[in-house]
Amino acid sequence: MATNAGGGGGGGLTSPNDDRTYMLQIYPRLASQTTTCCTLRVHKDATTASVISDTAATLGLDPSRLYVLAEVKECGGEEWVLEAGDLPVQRFLLWPRKAQEQHPRSLGFYFVLQERNYDGSIQYVHLPPLSKEQEVHRLAARGFLPPPQDDFADLCNLPVLTEDSILNNLRTRFHKKKIYTYAGSIFIAINPFKFLPIYNPKYVKMYENHQLGKLEPHIFAIADVAYYAMLRKRVNQCIVISGESGSGKTQSTNFLIHCLTALSQKGYASGVERTILGAGPVLEAFGNAKTAHNNNSSRFGKFIQVNYLESGVVRGAVVEKYLLEKSRLVSREKNERNYHVFYYLLLGASEEERKEYKLLPPEEYFYLKQENFKIEDEEDLRHDFERLQQAMEMVGFLPATKKQIFSVLSAILYLGNVTYSKKSTGRDDGLDVGPPEVLATLSDLLKVKDELLVEALTKRKTVTVNDKLILPYSHSEAITARDSMAKSLYSALFDWIVLRINHALLNKKDMEESVSCLSIGVLDIFGFEDFQTNSFEQFCINYANEQLQYYFNNHIFNLEQEEYQAEGITWHNIDYTDNVGCIHLISKKPTGLLYLLDEESNFPRATDETLLAKFKQQHQGNKYFVPTPVLEPAFVIQHFAGRVKYHIQDFREKNTDHMRPDIVALLRSSDRAFVRQLIGMDPVAMFRWGILRATVRGLAAFNEAGRSWAAKKSGVIRPVSRTPLGELKRSNTPIERVYKDMHAEIISSIKNLQLDGEDPRRLLQSWGRLRFPRHILQKNKSVKQRQVIPKSLLDSRSLKFIVSLTLHDRTTKSLLHLHKKKKPPSISAQFQNSLTKLLETLNKAEPFFIRCIRSNAEKKEMYLDEALVLKQLHYTGMLETVRIRRSGYGAKYTFQEFVQQFRVLLPKNSSASKEDIMELLEKKMGLDPTTFQIGKTKVFLKELERQKLQDVLHKEVMRKIVFLQRWFRARLRRQEFLDMRTAAILIQCLWRRYCREEQKRRAATLIQALWRGYSQRAQFHRQRQGATKIQALVRGHSARKRCQSIREEKRKKEEEEEE
Repeated sequence: MATNAGGGGGGGLTSPNDDRTYMLQIYPRLASQTTTCCTLRVHKDATTASVISDTAATLGLDPSRLYVLAEVKECGGEEWVLEAGDLPVQRFLLWPRKAQEQHPRSLGFYFVLQERNYDGSIQYVHLPPLSKEQEVHRLAARGFLPPPQDDFADLCNLPVLTEDSILNNLRTRFHKKKIYTYAGSIFIAINPFKFLPIYNPKYVKMYENHQLGKLEPHIFAIADVAYYAMLRKRVNQCIVISGESGSGKTQSTNFLIHCLTALSQKGYASGVERTILGAGPVLEAFGNAKTAHNNNSSRFGKFIQVNYLESGVVRGAVVEKYLLEKSRLVSREKNERNYHVFYYLLLGASEEERKEYKLLPPEEYFYLKQENFKIEDEEDLRHDFERLQQAMEMVGFLPATKKQIFSVLSAILYLGNVTYSKKSTGRDDGLDVGPPEVLATLSDLLKVKDELLVEALTKRKTVTVNDKLILPYSHSEAITARDSMAKSLYSALFDWIVLRINHALLNKKDMEESVSCLSIGVLDIFGFEDFQTNSFEQFCINYANEQLQYYFNNHIFNLEQEEYQAEGITWHNIDYTDNVGCIHLISKKPTGLLYLLDEESNFPRATDETLLAKFKQQHQGNKYFVPTPVLEPAFVIQHFAGRVKYHIQDFREKNTDHMRPDIVALLRSSDRAFVRQLIGMDPVAMFRWGILRATVRGLAAFNEAGRSWAAKKSGVIRPVSRTPLGELKRSNTPIERVYKDMHAEIISSIKNLQLDGEDPRRLLQSWGRLRFPRHILQKNKSVKQRQVIPKSLLDSRSLKFIVSLTLHDRTTKSLLHLHKKKKPPSISAQFQNSLTKLLETLNKAEPFFIRCIRSNAEKKEMYLDEALVLKQLHYTGMLETVRIRRSGYGAKYTFQEFVQQFRVLLPKNSSASKEDIMELLEKKMGLDPTTFQIGKTKVFLKELERQKLQDVLHKEVMRKIVFLQRWFRARLRRQEFLDMRTAAILIQCLWRRYCREEQKRRAATLIQALWRGYSQRAQFHRQRQGATKIQALVRGHSARKRCQSIREEKRKKEEEEEE
């Protein structure tokens, strides 16, 4: 749902300043969160990172955790994990109309928020548990329950092998919504005309790196096996999808591409996948149409080759297209439509676009009219137009480019409204062409001159040796020329779109020869067709299917049985329906129908009747060429899928339906560079010519700005004598002369550029204003403008590389022959060449086969038309296929490969000999001798025995791994013990040393203490003795002195007494 704050609306092109907001429904898938829907309104340029931030803030989640946003289409279906820089609204705009409104979760088409681990992995929570049937199957595989007998996942396990038993098994599984079944390594898919919830990431992860047949059949298993076989064997793989129109081939291709890129990116959508996501709606709009069998039938074949580095990471991709059904543009069967894009444009364009492209209501275009013309799905078509524009933007188409494409589409529709009438006056046998308003509109849309347009639509130019003749068309020739111009223009437009898509998918490293890469190709080519009226297109389509059936037979039957015989093993050949005779009838030189058709196409007086007579004359009695009544303008071919009646009318015309020189010259005279680019002889040359033209125009603008400045300064106004390149009359000259004149004009323009007397600085400023007008520079100066730059710009080197890969099927390839005397190759010759190159590519790769089966012709959901399914099983040789898969040996190894693969099970010094291998298979494994054989150089095993051998190998490897782990853990523990013991001994040694040293220290301390005590005591004794002696001396001195004084006193006293 979108809202526009500024009003307006419609399906117009989105401007850079688009202020509309879109409502996104986001469901949190978190362990701690309920399933409450978070609704956000965001702008178109909102990135995934900003949406996650807003959602986390709205839900109050922990901002420190990591989250991812994933797009969910159908409920339980594919999930595309978006990167931080992706734009969720781009994905939203590709959804159906009803999904863009508020809707319940059960209808699908919403976003989920999931938590991401720090290692980049995603936490998948609340995934549905195993169903009861899957649980029973798991228990039966473990031996707890007997295996179920009501249906078999592999047709090779059927107890009774007949077409009825195959049909019964497929019916039983189909009613259980099991649309996939194996026939050995061959995959069978029945279209349920209903989406089943079996395509979410859980299934991608479930089937990752699993053996085929271990799990329930699924298309992801085929993608997984092809991916890991490519990485293991270093050999390119291819997946060939075949089936009737409406059997689901295109949807199967989409699932395969999604799984292949998801395996590479480990859950994240790569740039390649995003480009393919946008390219899908573009190719469907321009290459698909509504038919009686299919509402979205592919009217062209495509081969998508995904390139990988040797590490398994996607590096790029190439889309190759085959045989666009151009006749649908001008005529169709009853109740069928033209290509989708015309209805998208007419019903989805805004009023402004309707005026710009001069669009009319659909019923007013001759190319769209048919009986009971009525469009009942107008709302869906309007939405599909918006979806187409969004997809074109994702691929890299700029708004200006989209306008040019839509202008060409409008011109093609107006071509159908050109009418002719005989001139009523004069003797002139010419034609009047009209109506005038249609011619004027057509001239304006293509930017060609009116008179040149009328001349190209009414007259034919023939160049002889000495003269040039201009002859008027007859009425039928004029209509043919008109239709041829429309078909050639549309086919060239389709080629150009495929070229641009391939450029968007290109990785520049692909051009470096030193970088080796691997690839997986997915072939989605038109199915076998048998309508009420079958023409040249059905003839080529069914021939392609014959070649693919031969490729299938060659790999499943021929090569395998020839290998058995060459190896000398016991084998009884299984008969199968060989279609080599039918292929020789159509394409063997010199009497094949295609070569007879080319011969008659080169005869000027040949007619469709003479062509049919030559067919009957050359192949009368051929069992693949069924005779028809003499007067019936048709022939019948017995194809591998049944008899088909082809009406001979217009076979010759459609076989030579290439661009006529007059029309090419007219379109090359267009003033619109895009139209000239479409019909360019060589895209690389046209690209270089465009650069040169832009350079000259830039110099002319530079010169004109300088002249204007000089004239303004001098006051003199100089007359403009320059003639625009678009005014050159190039349509009346031969092509070589046209390019010589253009070259001379460019050289003269460059030589005449005069800059004397002019200020170079002012000139540069003037040129800058021409490139960036003042009102653009001054607008919103304070706001940083977002410059729209295409993601991948063209360059001549990459363009040359792409053209070298895809030119062999380009419609404009015939233009390379217009300037030569040799006639251009016919449509059938070009188709044969492209088919041969396709088969060469397939033969260089290991194939996987997917057989798509249409469940019913009424496109009812989950309804099985047994008669229709049985018919498809019969003509595809399913019974013989299952029989050879069942009786044959699905696994083949050379002796060296066997020894290398199963060396673990063989004795230690065994060699690559038959005896060692026999001993392993018979004695050690105990295999039944009827389930394997050993040839001269190879070992042949049945699929079940190979799986048993792989299981035993896995168990033995696991046993040895466990033994190694146990030994390694014991070694670690032993080493840990030894380290601990060494450490303990070291500690003990140090402790003992410490104790000894401590004892010595204590002894020394004691000795020191005793010695210090002794010393102190001795000193004390000496001091005391000294003190005592001093005291004795002092006391003796004192006593003597006192004694002397007493004697003196006594003497004095005596003297006194004497006196």
